[in-house]
Amino acid sequence: MRERFAFFFLAVGLLLFTSGCATFFSAAPGSVLSGYVVDSGSGAPVNGTRVTVHGLSTSFTATTVTNMHGQFQLRVEPDLYQVDIIKNGYSGSRVIGVDAHSPTSIEIIQRQPFNPLWSINPPDIHLEGVSEGDKFKGEIPYRVEVTGDNDTQSIYVAIGKTPGSSFITAPRQFFSQTPITGDQKTDPAAFGATGSTTFEVVVYDMNNNRTHLIHRITVIPPQGLVSPAIDLHAIAVTLAKQVQFFGLTGSAAPGNANIYVQLDWTMSSSATITGYRLYHSFDGITFEPFANVGPKQFSYKDADPRIAVGRPASYYITAVRGAEESDPTETKTVTPLATWDVRLISPSNESKEVSLKPIFRWEPTRKVSPYQLYAAVFRDTLLNSNSTWLTPEPPKFLTNRTDYAWNEDGQYDGTPWETLQPDRIYEWELVYAVAVDDLDHPTAVSVAINTLGLDDKRFPIDPIGIGSTDNFSFTTGER
Repeated sequence: MRERFAFFFLAVGLLLFTSGCATFFSAAPGSVLSGYVVDSGSGAPVNGTRVTVHGLSTSFTATTVTNMHGQFQLRVEPDLYQVDIIKNGYSGSRVIGVDAHSPTSIEIIQRQPFNPLWSINPPDIHLEGVSEGDKFKGEIPYRVEVTGDNDTQSIYVAIGKTPGSSFITAPRQFFSQTPITGDQKTDPAAFGATGSTTFEVVVYDMNNNRTHLIHRITVIPPQGLVSPAIDLHAIAVTLAKQVQFFGLTGSAAPGNANIYVQLDWTMSSSATITGYRLYHSFDGITFEPFANVGPKQFSYKDADPRIAVGRPASYYITAVRGAEESDPTETKTVTPLATWDVRLISPSNESKEVSLKPIFRWEPTRKVSPYQLYAAVFRDTLLNSNSTWLTPEPPKFLTNRTDYAWNEDGQYDGTPWETLQPDRIYEWELVYAVAVDDLDHPTAVSVAINTLGLDDKRFPIDPIGIGSTDNFSFTTGER
């Protein structure tokens, strides 16, 4: 389960309350509560989901249905709200503590149930030690107990952001297959959280029902920031086949795809800080904070649903110590690439009488960047040998090529692999098909295939296994 629950500004002027850095606004005579409902794993929008909001201190109730983009919008009274979503064929999801004292937008993941016959009622969270409006200095003690129709699958806890998989929301505290955390403590310094922030708990049961509890708290900070020198790098990552990140938030990506921006940074000075604050913008003008992280974390993955193919996203970060904040880093702007795939052409699947020196051909479904790189592996099924690189090992990535003749560079001369063996069954597939906007300094990557998790150091993203669509076998002819 990928989970991150973000609060953000709308580009058309809605003010933001983010879980990454909570901000409070004056009450208005009316507010707009809007958001996205998306399927699991940084995925596609879910339309036709019924969204109901209930005031936590009033009797106000309103209901709407998501549109084809997974979006919804309701005019509400200023209040804290519980938001429930339901749709046939999906698990239930609930968010408690949405602050709509100002225009607010939320993102909710709605997953399919593990067993359609089991209950789709979201679990109940009982939190001790933390309440709305509490103030803390130092470690925060807490205890979580979960009750519901199904057994508990996982409990996530974090400060200043919505917790989920460590792939994107680290650090966080995680409790697996237990309904009770016991007496625990968590340190705001580990999250870089100071001042007005949030204490957030996410629970999943065994049928993928989800409940998310949010309390706004204040962390009393230390003082005295020395402005550090920070070097920020950003790269937009498109995964052409949807990966079910356990806990990664869902973006409104194309169907069966993932899109996120990976941020990495270094700090060259020895300044003492309590954490970093991350900002993004989707118009290049208005920047909004979306996450806080601790002083020892130097990477973050942003899966905001507004990140989209062809749409620029800009980033900078600051260092924080207590209530003080450093100057921002240089702004980095990235534009995600489109999704694509590769189909094998020849030798075709189950073909016969293939040459002992065949020419391997493949074809991309579309050209998404100036540079599309490939690598392939090859296997002798009779010998049941391990896969052998079609190109030299370590693999020479073939840039913008769609064919490769067996042993065309003489790498196998003088070996049993100089030619293929007659009347033998072989298998071949592409294990790497990655598009980049720049070979040396990429700001966008689109991964069609990365079966073996190959990690090209020029493209500094975490290697993620993306399966190939085709795996062909063929039989060679006689000499």
